[in-house]
Amino acid sequence: MTPFIPDEPGSATGSAIAIRRRELMLGIATAGVAAAGGFGLGKALAGPPAAVTPPAAFVDMSRFVTGSAIDDTAALGRAWSQLVALDTGFARATAALSDAIHGAGLRDMAAFLASPLAKNDALIATARTITTTWYLGGTGIANPVQAKDTTGFVTYAGALMYRPTIDATVIPSYARRGTNYWIDSPAGTPTPAGTAGVRDWPTTSAPNSKKSIA
Repeated sequence: MTPFIPDEPGSATGSAIAIRRRELMLGIATAGVAAAGGFGLGKALAGPPAAVTPPAAFVDMSRFVTGSAIDDTAALGRAWSQLVALDTGFARATAALSDAIHGAGLRDMAAFLASPLAKNDALIATARTITTTWYLGGTGIANPVQAKDTTGFVTYAGALMYRPTIDATVIPSYARRGTNYWIDSPAGTPTPAGTAGVRDWPTTSAPNSKKSIA
């Protein structure tokens, strides 16, 4: 499947399609800013609500609009249960998007955005909602001035926003190399001189001392 991302300058797909993609991705980016801090480890540690089995149309559309093989059944269930709770018409909208895409025989999002279906605001809105959910790893909108908001945790490490640069980006976490990884010296670094049996690194020198730490 073709990933749902903006066209590069000069793309042969045409400026009209590029504009539609930019509009859609702008909506996703805006949602990302609004949701900053809402879909992180805090939500995950708080414990997500019990998930339900999503319909095949939602699984299919999740893979179609993102161009990714989304197969985490738990995340799919969380995403679906939260989206239908936020919008009572979401199930109907997802079915309509699926029917329209399959009815037109479209193979990927590039074909969708080049088709007359891309002029349907309702279909575009549903596609944007699904894409936002998987790229950010959560649902709803964060409200930093209230104790509760509409955000819901879907996935952290599985958020698609990390994939374009996964070869160079370390997904943030509290302990990237395991619990207490900082105790030992980094690989290739000589162990500082210190009292035998003491694993703490020296951080200061004696007053007026000109001797540098090894």
